[in-house]
Amino acid sequence: MKSDFLNPRFLRYFVRVADLGSIISASKDLNVSQPSITRAIQILETNFGKRLFERTKKGVNLTKEGQIFYLNSKSIISYNDKVLENIKQSEFKEKNQKDEYIKFGMPKSLSTSHKENLLWIFKRNYENKKIRIVEEESNTLNRLVFEKKLDFAISCIPEFKKELNKIHLHKDPFCVAFYKGHHFQNMKDVAIEEVRKEPNYIFRRTCEFFYYNYRLSNKGKLDYKIINNIVDERIKKGVHRDVIYTSSETTASHCIKTGLGVAIIPESVAIDYKLLFRKLTKPSIERDIYFIYRDENKDKINFETAELKNALWL
Repeated sequence: MKSDFLNPRFLRYFVRVADLGSIISASKDLNVSQPSITRAIQILETNFGKRLFERTKKGVNLTKEGQIFYLNSKSIISYNDKVLENIKQSEFKEKNQKDEYIKFGMPKSLSTSHKENLLWIFKRNYENKKIRIVEEESNTLNRLVFEKKLDFAISCIPEFKKELNKIHLHKDPFCVAFYKGHHFQNMKDVAIEEVRKEPNYIFRRTCEFFYYNYRLSNKGKLDYKIINNIVDERIKKGVHRDVIYTSSETTASHCIKTGLGVAIIPESVAIDYKLLFRKLTKPSIERDIYFIYRDENKDKINFETAELKNALWL
């Protein structure tokens, strides 16, 4: 039996349903649609050939097989959390041994769910290799791959050197995230101009929305240095409605939850941190997520592109 179906996301869904005894409750708690959770459980049960839950009028209960799988799932999730914690690095240190490590980069703004799923793919496909994970801004990752300091990377900024190959994996829409009781909660979607009127905006320097919005407004390509200069001027002059500046998704999310402000963030990140959010309109903007590498590293790719695309599905 192949173990491809043991996706970390499916395990989290399964454990939350078991903990709460209800798919509906798990859906609300995880901020994930009920069909997505139901589908994940169906995939698990189909591959095991066993029922993991008994359905009742009040909700669901674990079967004997479900109880066994529950304990193992908790162990796997705990292990994944430890792996995530251990690989986080404050700075990138290049090793002299060129062949000892597979060096892979991920954007800081990628959701925790996406990171877990990508790590799962790497762990499974590079069992006999050491893996060095680097978390940086997308433009920095592009440069590191170009300079041959990384074998490949995930990037959310499509401004690449011609020497780099790119494969489009996923579109992740931007949304506005806000705290409980905010007037956005009564709206179906929110126009960008409405967000700009907010008196307590959390500005995230590393949020790719600023890049995509600027590119859309100016109808053309741009050097990422231009964006950095604009951001520096924005912070220096302080004429905007920003109340908080941060480069951290986690910090921004905690600020939103505690009512300190609102922010434009990728929808996958809002789901990860269980934030209230609404889709952006006029215009709606999505970030593109790419897999990038140089030609000479093609032979090091030990997985199918479809695996990466599935890892970024929510």
